[in-house]
Amino acid sequence: MGRAGDVLKPRSVFVRGIGVLLPDGRITAGDAVAAGLCDADQIAYSGLVSVAAGDGTSGVDMAVRAGRRALSDAGIGPGDVDLLVHATMLPEGPDGWSPAGYVLRELGCGPRPGHEVRQGCNGMFAALELAAGWLAMSGSPATALLTTALRGESPIMDRWRSAGFGMYTGDAGCALVLGRDHGLARVDAVCSATFPELEGLHRGGTPPSEETAGHGLVDVATRSAEFVAGAGYDPLDLRRMFASMYFSVARRALAEAGTAPGELARVIFVNAGAPAVDAGVMQPLGLPMGLSTWDFGRTVGHLGACDQVVSLHHLLATHQLSAGDRVLMVGGTQGYNAASAVLTITDGPAR
Repeated sequence: MGRAGDVLKPRSVFVRGIGVLLPDGRITAGDAVAAGLCDADQIAYSGLVSVAAGDGTSGVDMAVRAGRRALSDAGIGPGDVDLLVHATMLPEGPDGWSPAGYVLRELGCGPRPGHEVRQGCNGMFAALELAAGWLAMSGSPATALLTTALRGESPIMDRWRSAGFGMYTGDAGCALVLGRDHGLARVDAVCSATFPELEGLHRGGTPPSEETAGHGLVDVATRSAEFVAGAGYDPLDLRRMFASMYFSVARRALAEAGTAPGELARVIFVNAGAPAVDAGVMQPLGLPMGLSTWDFGRTVGHLGACDQVVSLHHLLATHQLSAGDRVLMVGGTQGYNAASAVLTITDGPAR
């Protein structure tokens, strides 16, 4: 594994299996507006069709179920897992408890390294960076399992108002199995960068302290408005900053992978509104919206750290990718953290 600036270049790291738990249930945007759950104009602007809605299963249990599917897809058993990295989106149990240990126990993996990362909606990018480094340092062939999930409606999450930025949350779990030498997709590059000047976007005017932790609903829109007002940012300047952050990590990952934007088969971004996807990622890359996965994302909503993996699975399962195709994944989350990865499809559609 080598370094090029702050880009991680994996050596022979492959995605061997993908597991997705996407509930069949949907809440349509029209029904949400009619029920007074969200603003009709904002829904129209975003282009949202519906969000995926489950039966109230906890996020960590959705991650476990997705993990089982990923292991099956890779053709391996729980005992073959050498490392688990679980990305937590929201508190998934009592304070001080380990969801990583729970996932390992529920899957029947037995004693092995299990780590939790809290990188918000970029949790799977963080898990990928960590696991790729761990696999490179492993002295023998090894397998890593990455898991995450989001329950879009919970005691601290309102699926229609909490996410802000024209996003509405759905329910999903996902998992990746990583290994060396072969798989359905090769990981060519992965990178991330945190831009601390925008840390306050997800904190607003609330001071950081133990007393302010874990109280009330997540409300990104209100916190962001407080931050923008206090910092004196112009909304247009902020949008340009977002586009610049996404483009910077995408450009670095593409350069490390030896790929130009015009060689990409698809671009997978956060399941946000069409204007955000187009202005934030597609236009800076000089690519048409038809290469994005927005059309799929608008039917399931923002799935937290699952967005990119669920969209990748959708492209594979619906035969929209072939061996040799290159895929760029880009994401953003609190911090403000931007991340990107480039994959090359090496096998046919996911089993």
